[in-house]
Amino acid sequence: MGYVRMVYRVIGLVIIQVVMGVVGLVTIIVLSPFQKTHYTMIARVMQVWGKLCCWVLNIRIQKEGATEKITSGGMIVANHIGSVDIFVMAACFRVSFVSKSDVRAWPLAGYMTRIANTIYIDRTRRRGLTVMVQAIAERLRSGHYVVVFPEGGATSGQRVERFNSSAFEAVVKAESSVIPVVIRYYDDGEPSVACWPEGVSFLGNIKRLLMHPRLNVKVWVLPQVTGETDRQVLAESSRALISKKYEEAEGAIGQRV
Repeated sequence: MGYVRMVYRVIGLVIIQVVMGVVGLVTIIVLSPFQKTHYTMIARVMQVWGKLCCWVLNIRIQKEGATEKITSGGMIVANHIGSVDIFVMAACFRVSFVSKSDVRAWPLAGYMTRIANTIYIDRTRRRGLTVMVQAIAERLRSGHYVVVFPEGGATSGQRVERFNSSAFEAVVKAESSVIPVVIRYYDDGEPSVACWPEGVSFLGNIKRLLMHPRLNVKVWVLPQVTGETDRQVLAESSRALISKKYEEAEGAIGQRV
């Protein structure tokens, strides 16, 4: 049954990428002269894309937090478990993402990230961080939301790792806010099937996700952090909030067991 499930999910995901890729391309062509509207509409397309991908993968999302009280624009920062986080965050929020520049060369995924107005960071260039910060700040000033995973990569899911503070400089420059978000998966795996453990290939990780019958995820939107002018303090404050909530969720699971 697992292999049958994997096959029809692959077919479903490919169809979604093709259809939403076309929709995104048409949106870009029509709205390219109107930058702010263009970003807004692409973010809406991305949210539909995320919801469809979660539906195909049978990812059930439960979101908590008063998102309607969030002021216009902000940098959403979250702990990073694995590749499926992208689908979950896209389904929950109308956002742009920050990604490594080498993703642009990936088959299909590279095209989709370009359509989605992804902000790339090229760590091989000295100006890579500066360009990224400027791009994020521009989006924030325009009233848009940008998702950043400041741990720098997928983790074991056992704890929230140290945050890289570079992207937080954009919040300072734009006089915007940080919206901390916690992602926690619930399944029978240890670590969760959503995690990308060290030593497991990308294809191996994707295969596990495609074959897994159902994945439950809880997303907490924490109070936004505003008014701070030091990027290091912003990063540390955000990590502390996310880590505390993540540990509370972990403890609640332990009590149930």
